[in-house]
Amino acid sequence: MDFKKVDSIPWVESLDEEILMNFLSSGVPIQEVTAIQWGVFLDGFLLFNWPKVLGFDPYEYLGCINLTGCIVPVDIGPIPRFKQRRIGAGPRYEEYLTETGALSRRFSKGTKVVWYSMPQFYDFPVKDRASWEQYKKRLNPEDPRRYPKDWEKEGYIQVFEEYQNGPTTLGITGFYGFGAELMGITNFVTSFYKDPELINDMVTLWEQFTIQTLRDAVETLKDRIDMVYWWEDMAERHGPNISPKLYKEFLLPHYKTVTSFLNKNKIKRIMIDSDGNIQPILDLIIEAGINGTWPLEVNAGMDVRTVRKLHGEKLFLGGNFDKKEIEKGGEAMRNEIDSKLPLMKETGGYLAGLDHDVPVTFTLERFREYANYLTSQLAI
Repeated sequence: MDFKKVDSIPWVESLDEEILMNFLSSGVPIQEVTAIQWGVFLDGFLLFNWPKVLGFDPYEYLGCINLTGCIVPVDIGPIPRFKQRRIGAGPRYEEYLTETGALSRRFSKGTKVVWYSMPQFYDFPVKDRASWEQYKKRLNPEDPRRYPKDWEKEGYIQVFEEYQNGPTTLGITGFYGFGAELMGITNFVTSFYKDPELINDMVTLWEQFTIQTLRDAVETLKDRIDMVYWWEDMAERHGPNISPKLYKEFLLPHYKTVTSFLNKNKIKRIMIDSDGNIQPILDLIIEAGINGTWPLEVNAGMDVRTVRKLHGEKLFLGGNFDKKEIEKGGEAMRNEIDSKLPLMKETGGYLAGLDHDVPVTFTLERFREYANYLTSQLAI
């Protein structure tokens, strides 16, 4: 990520739970990828130590690196959460109140793909100034529940210094992502015109909330945090969902404040995660203090070679192997890798991988074929 000389390009992927379940049913041994650790029984139900399953960690077994690695466990969601619960059901769909307060409709469990498919979010908790004033009450940065029960600074310093299985990562939800999540895309983007005072109030609070909430972790861990994962998802195939003008007027100053806070604490690698075509605002993203981007979605017209040509070493880059071509295997897969990897090996600052999460349709056989070929090509 620093454009320094390396002996091999790292291979980084993001695996959702459903693709992992497919891999487990296709032959990945569950005992090899299950993460188990001792802890207080049922998170405090009884006071004694007992083994608990933390989840699955398939990355080492599959030969790649987890994109987000070891994360800083600070909770930036609403507290208290909305109690997630089912509020309706039909033959194909179930409707839920989500933890953020949005209402969603998703496929019922009888459907083949349940979790990987994007739910339909059809109602949102913030609709106007009055509902925003109510939602603010859930965004108290001083709430002690934002930090884990085991937040003991020296212990976390040691863990982050010793972690070597990938990056240590701080997650940040950006100003567009925050607004779209609470209001829905349509209401949020039109509010830049209909109610700019509301937008200003929301992004100003989110700037202050982000810094105040993360301050203890950032000032404790400093550059033991390898990378900031800044989630936005602010574009689609034909370009960003807001114009460069709106980005510059409403969002850019707040980006700069947050990235300045991170830089002052020796955190230098800040990567934006946005789907879609963000090329029209990449110059502004760089001005905001962001110096990396992932996943460079091919279907939206993003190309790692073009971005490198236009922006040089201002951005480290990740992803951009067309998942649809890679999934085909054989010559199509090899051609996709061969068309991009040589330039990235030459210019550096690159994390090899697919142009987003591994698709649920990927078979274990195809993934292994992709893994075998890619890893044979990564050495410098």
